[in-house]
Amino acid sequence: MLQPIEAGLSRPWYRLKLPEVLEAQYRAETARQDGFYVQSWLAIFTLFNVLSLVMDREVFGPEGFIVPLAMTLGVFCPVALIAIASLRGRPTMVRISGAVLATALVDIVVVLNCAYLAPAPHTDVYIIIATIVPLVVGLIAPLPFRHCLWFCGCSFALYVGLVLGFGLCTAERSGLPLLVSGLILVPLKLCYSREWAARNTFLIALRVKLQAEALARANARLTVLSETDSLTTLSNRRHFTERLEAAWDLAGEQDAWLGVILIDIDHFKLLNDTAGHAEGDLCLVAVAAAVQASVEAHGGLAARYGGEEFAALLPGAESAAVRLAGEAIRTAVADLGIRHPGLSAETPVTVSVGVTAARGRTRDFGIQASDLLRAADFALYAAKNEGRNRVESFMPAANANRPAEGKGRSHAAVPSV
Repeated sequence: MLQPIEAGLSRPWYRLKLPEVLEAQYRAETARQDGFYVQSWLAIFTLFNVLSLVMDREVFGPEGFIVPLAMTLGVFCPVALIAIASLRGRPTMVRISGAVLATALVDIVVVLNCAYLAPAPHTDVYIIIATIVPLVVGLIAPLPFRHCLWFCGCSFALYVGLVLGFGLCTAERSGLPLLVSGLILVPLKLCYSREWAARNTFLIALRVKLQAEALARANARLTVLSETDSLTTLSNRRHFTERLEAAWDLAGEQDAWLGVILIDIDHFKLLNDTAGHAEGDLCLVAVAAAVQASVEAHGGLAARYGGEEFAALLPGAESAAVRLAGEAIRTAVADLGIRHPGLSAETPVTVSVGVTAARGRTRDFGIQASDLLRAADFALYAAKNEGRNRVESFMPAANANRPAEGKGRSHAAVPSV
């Protein structure tokens, strides 16, 4: 879409039309306008014509004044009021152009009729006013250029026709009517320039909008990439830690339970050493999918915590529910039946699972989100020590002493659930 926009912005000055796909959109967006602007100017224009009756009375005298009075109040004013009424709400450009054209043409007829009937010294004044009418209306009305062509063309044709028909173009006037008739065509230039600027503004606004949308999509993709593990498409460790902190804060506010699970693939290094890293990656992807399905079934969030280790948090899950979720994860991975080439042929890939849960009120005793992770880590270490392919659980404790053994981690020495 940006290419047609740039092509539209670089089009030559004499070409108003935009590239086809943009032309249709521009016309659709400008098909209707607020009618109040034109209504207000037509009302002022009508008031001006009514006030001009004072001049007509001075020119025609008390007896001859009846003709311009009847033409203004009986013909022009009804047409102008109908035109104003037709522009309520958001009228189409066709309706606006029709209302403006009808008002201007009727006024030209009224003014030139006055020029025909007025005493000779005042004829030229009415002839000039008859050209000022479409000039002013054409300058004020927000007409598209193609509508302005019709407006100026019809006004010019009517003016010239009436001037010739009433015999107002005589040698004594030195061609004044035809000379001032050029004023009727002046709005064409303004309408063209106005529409050119409006179309360019439309293109620039559209370009800015598209660029902003593209930037928003790029930022969204960057956000997803920054929160997602590229191999397994699970949340990464950083995002999991942020969500854990937020979930623990919410649990504290609501005094709700929060469960945390750590999962580690058994003998994964042996699998990599015997089958290769490509097979190891396939194993990680398959296990991640099983973990995610099991965790989402319990309303939680699964993440790749690092290497062959995964993590999950379960908002609202008490100790028993977290234990059940851990068993579901262990069973789901075992049911995959992934062959482990470093073990016996009958032994599939399995996982060890450590789970923990705490209630939000324990924050008052110093339990932090990191303590839940340490407790789940200690439970995972215990599952490994107890023979793997099992689930162990421990309760978190604040500021507990942590031994240095096992997988290079520190574990909270806490009692079993």
